[in-house]
Amino acid sequence: MAAPSFWQGFANTLKIRTDKPELVRAQVNALTRQIPVLYMLLLANAVALAYTHYGTAPDWMTIHSVIVLGVICIARAIAWGRARVDVDNVDACIRHLKRIRVLAVVISVLFTAWAIYMFGFGDAFQRGHVAYFISITVVGCIFCLVNFPPAALLVVGIVLGTFVIFFGTSDNEVYVAIAVNMALVSVMIVQIIRSFYANFAGLIETQNDLEVQHRAMIDLSRQNEALALIDPLTGLSNRRAFFATLEETVNSVTDNETFAVAMIDLDGFKPVNDVHGHPSGDELLQQAGMRLRKILGPETLLARLGGDEFGVLLKGYDSPMALMATGKELCDDLNRPFILNGVTVQVSASLGFATYPTVARSPNGLFERADFALYHAKKNARGEAVLFAAHHETLIRHDSQIEQALRKADLSKELSLHYQPVFDIQTGQVSSVEALARWESVLMGPVSPGTFFPVAEKTGQVSFLTRVLFEKLLRDMSSWPEKLPVSFNLSARDIVLSDTVQWLIDEIKNHKIDPGRLTFEVTETAFLRDFEAARTSIRYLREHGARIALDDFGIGYSSLRYVHELEFDVLKVDRIFVAPIPHSERSRRIVKTVLDMCQNLGIDCVLEGIESESQRDVLTGMGGRLMQGYFFAKPERDIRLDGLAGTSKD
Repeated sequence: MAAPSFWQGFANTLKIRTDKPELVRAQVNALTRQIPVLYMLLLANAVALAYTHYGTAPDWMTIHSVIVLGVICIARAIAWGRARVDVDNVDACIRHLKRIRVLAVVISVLFTAWAIYMFGFGDAFQRGHVAYFISITVVGCIFCLVNFPPAALLVVGIVLGTFVIFFGTSDNEVYVAIAVNMALVSVMIVQIIRSFYANFAGLIETQNDLEVQHRAMIDLSRQNEALALIDPLTGLSNRRAFFATLEETVNSVTDNETFAVAMIDLDGFKPVNDVHGHPSGDELLQQAGMRLRKILGPETLLARLGGDEFGVLLKGYDSPMALMATGKELCDDLNRPFILNGVTVQVSASLGFATYPTVARSPNGLFERADFALYHAKKNARGEAVLFAAHHETLIRHDSQIEQALRKADLSKELSLHYQPVFDIQTGQVSSVEALARWESVLMGPVSPGTFFPVAEKTGQVSFLTRVLFEKLLRDMSSWPEKLPVSFNLSARDIVLSDTVQWLIDEIKNHKIDPGRLTFEVTETAFLRDFEAARTSIRYLREHGARIALDDFGIGYSSLRYVHELEFDVLKVDRIFVAPIPHSERSRRIVKTVLDMCQNLGIDCVLEGIESESQRDVLTGMGGRLMQGYFFAKPERDIRLDGLAGTSKD
């Protein structure tokens, strides 16, 4: 089995490996550098041999033949030096190697015949020089051709084969010995050629494999880079891609170009996630992305920035009216019902636009103003598009002033609490009081809580405000009757922070206040932020004796779910249902439903925003008992403990 393998390997060595283009290219590259050296070696050795035989051998051999051979060598060396083989063209490389193989035969025959013929002239030293010329020249040539075995082995066969036969058949024992020695050397040279070629071919194959791996790694890296810019859920661009493209667009935009940044947020996405599960929430985001893409087209940058928020980069809009028309189309399409796993759900979408260069010229400026326009839409025009305008800039500056004033304020001195009672209509007594924050800023004067609390929550300052106000409340409660209940508002940020909730209980204990006197009011915003964390905090507060009220009940998305899963002690009906109740049958039905639900669940229902006698009378007739509003009493700094009873207006 070894013999066929050996001869098969030997046969492969003699072939031009057209099946391995990388090897062919490498051979041409190597020969381009080495063959000019080969011709110079041949010329130098031929001149030396002719010189030692000059005057002994005929002139046509020592002069004319050398000139012809020299011209051939020089011409070929120059041709190789100027050769510009297109190694990327494998067919051209193969043709080049075939010519080399033919020329190797021609050159070997010419020089061998000339040297053997020269052997017939001169003395023993001159003949020895011929043997030396053949042996040393062939070895040098073989080393120059070692990267291309088909040519190298042909040289070995022609030159050394002729040498061995010629000297081996002579009558001189010395020449016979040299022939035998050269035969053995020839075998070794053949093995060296094969071994070197195997290593060379292996190296090229290894390099090729490494290049393939390198290209694969580059492709993988590009794929990873592309994936790093893609949102895996929706297949849209992600936040990183959005901001990179936005920055690139700002840097490359010309003076006459305009574009707009849009921020889109799904109103009601969190309840869908909570009620129907995360798979349905994911499907909703995917369908929303497809709806947006269908309207915007494939050329517009559309990115999911995180959660249920999308970003859009709109170029070349005609006018603000056209922009708002696009915004309305986007919002209207997202306001249509979604079918998720066979269940129909309804959400809405709010949108904020900021335009370049009208409102901002920097990526951050555009994003912040689009985000503010979105915030304004969610607060004042939910489900619609809002274009950032000059008055929004005024609001931003105002918020910035409030933020700076909050940071510089001595809040322990500037913050205070006013108290508004909640009346029990049936007894005419005060059921409880609600603590309401007031801020008398040294820099800005009086600032309403509806203005400074959103800023404080957005900037992360709200927890400090909560602690300052709660300390003031506990100090006030220490001087009140021990049975007077008090409600205190917690922000969405407060209720999801376990440290804040634990601090509240610790402070209640430190001031030796009965936790049962305290009701903590929370809004649905807290549950939209982090339902699990909010539920844990509510349970912790109730376990320590405090009561929990759900404020602004009815204006959120899934209030009934929260009432069902969380054990609230109080529901506070928002004033938007109370205000029209004297003349709105629909409002009366809604409030009546809530009153009946609270009675069935055994929890208190506080009706907020009572401002007229007619409102009070209608609500009383419907079974309302706990009421709060300016009709009864405005918030005041001091509570008149001696006159709380009977303050309702009958």
